[in-house]
Amino acid sequence: MRKNVFLFAVPAVLAAGAAAAFLLKKKSSSKTAAKPAAQAAPTVRNAKIGSYSFISGFQNAVTVEMQLDYDADRFSYSVREDEFLTESGDSHVAVLDGEDYSAQFEYGSYYRGEDFARFRTELAAKHRDLADTVYGENRGLQYLAGDNICLVFPIPDDSSSFLLVTLVKAKGNDDEITALPGYADVNAQLSSMRFSRS
Repeated sequence: MRKNVFLFAVPAVLAAGAAAAFLLKKKSSSKTAAKPAAQAAPTVRNAKIGSYSFISGFQNAVTVEMQLDYDADRFSYSVREDEFLTESGDSHVAVLDGEDYSAQFEYGSYYRGEDFARFRTELAAKHRDLADTVYGENRGLQYLAGDNICLVFPIPDDSSSFLLVTLVKAKGNDDEITALPGYADVNAQLSSMRFSRS
């Protein structure tokens, strides 16, 4: 009796093992396939630098300049005093226009006694989806604002201002708006942002 059970059990165990191995292999290959293409670095053919500067602070005001890298063959960059992508109270904004998305860069000022940590608390009260985001050395916050994605970054060594980046999906782009922050170009552009003060 034991011999018969053993003879039946061995093929059953082997079959179960083969099935498990197949499923693990399938799961593993689907993880690889599920990797977003946004992780691949974009090919840059015509590298340019976009610059955006503004006055930060009231007492002891300084000029802050933000620079970023972009591919001029696929994007255009301009500083505008009108025709903003989204409403802004600033006198001027920078706009990066591409085929799949555009980005608006604008400065924001903290209220008196406020800093980035307190600003984060206020954003969290308004936006339940508020989350940390990281692009290279630039660490900030991300949230959905209507049909756009907003990214907020503190400016190094500046206690008066922060940078707001608004990602706007282009017409004809069928991706979900939440996919924009993961685009390879967005990652490359926002990772390249650097700030200077004078």
